[in-house]
Amino acid sequence: MNRKKGIFFGFIAIISTVFILFIIIMQNGFNSSPTVAQKDSEQIHSKEETDKEVEIEGESDLETVDKKQEEDSPTPSKDSKVETKSTEETDPKEEAQVEVDKKQEPVTYSNQFVRVSSLNVRQGPGVDSEVIGILKINQAIQASDSATEDGWVQMKTNNISGYVNTKYLSDQKVAVQKVAKAASTESEQNSTQNADTNAKETKQETSEKQDGKEEETQKTENPVPKQNDADKLKTIDGNNQLILVTSDGYGTSSARVQTYERTAEGNWKQLLDVSGFVGKNGFADNKVEGDGKTPIGKYTIGHAFGRAGNPGTKLSYRAITPDDVWVDDSNSSLYNSWQSKAETSDQWSSAENMDIALYTHGFVINYNTAQTPGKGSAIFFHIANGYTLGCVGVSESNVVSILKWLDPKKNPVIIQTPTSGLGNY
Repeated sequence: MNRKKGIFFGFIAIISTVFILFIIIMQNGFNSSPTVAQKDSEQIHSKEETDKEVEIEGESDLETVDKKQEEDSPTPSKDSKVETKSTEETDPKEEAQVEVDKKQEPVTYSNQFVRVSSLNVRQGPGVDSEVIGILKINQAIQASDSATEDGWVQMKTNNISGYVNTKYLSDQKVAVQKVAKAASTESEQNSTQNADTNAKETKQETSEKQDGKEEETQKTENPVPKQNDADKLKTIDGNNQLILVTSDGYGTSSARVQTYERTAEGNWKQLLDVSGFVGKNGFADNKVEGDGKTPIGKYTIGHAFGRAGNPGTKLSYRAITPDDVWVDDSNSSLYNSWQSKAETSDQWSSAENMDIALYTHGFVINYNTAQTPGKGSAIFFHIANGYTLGCVGVSESNVVSILKWLDPKKNPVIIQTPTSGLGNY
């Protein structure tokens, strides 16, 4: 009986304990869980403070990261500091570079004039660069304001651009007939500016004034005609038409081609002054067959030829056919002559085909008419847009113009030489 009572009261105690624990747990849950009204109220307040909390958390995170970086890198580099401020500041070196870039300006040009009889235009700044054109005296060009240490500058015209040397340029056109005198006057002016005031200076100034008056008188009363290249020649008294082919030296294929005709007064009048071409290896004093050089000398004009009909020349004219060749075999008796391939092919081992585009218009230069073996053959004046193999070439329009102008009655000749050799003729 007592045992049953003990079990009963023990069971009651356990149930009571469980109930009390349940009550306590429920009370704690009620206090910790907000009501709907409380949740709404909290949401209203939390909504207003969300941004501030995010900012605070963000700043806290940044501070944490900064502290961690400082711990990992006790001595932070300048680069890391610059990166941190990259959105607000610019590296002073970068700003300096930007300023340098801003100060770099494009090439500027100014007007200049050629002060020599002919001037080579080169592909690059130096005498080793290829000649791509020729300028004539007093020709206006645009030259860059900056030059290399050797005086080379960029230049351009409507037709060509390249490099020339400033020592051959001038701010003003050259008075060709009084170049020497102008140079002397310039020297006197420079001396006057640099010398002390003395009797010599006074004498120079007086002389300059007198020279100026003399020049003015000559211009007004008795103007002196300009001297051209033809006026310098001494071997053309019996000729009234002249083709003058010159270059700056023996080793260039670029040339200057001028035509002159004698007036009724006996003076030489220039009619044409254009760029042209000679052999790819320049001029030769003693030409050899196949050397790629143009022979220097004074030669008469032979017959005209072409594939498109006579353009209106007064020279005797021969039309080219597909059968025509010019024999260049030094061992042949037909060397340096125009022949029919079909009729003479067994008499030579080498000949040049005449039916080509470069010979659409042209004329024969009477070179090696004695047919001396190995001395060169087939020297013509024809169409060319670049170097030849020994002939003289200009544009097609200029070839036609010269053909129409040439008149056998005026005993025309062609002189081929570097400019330095003009005195020989």
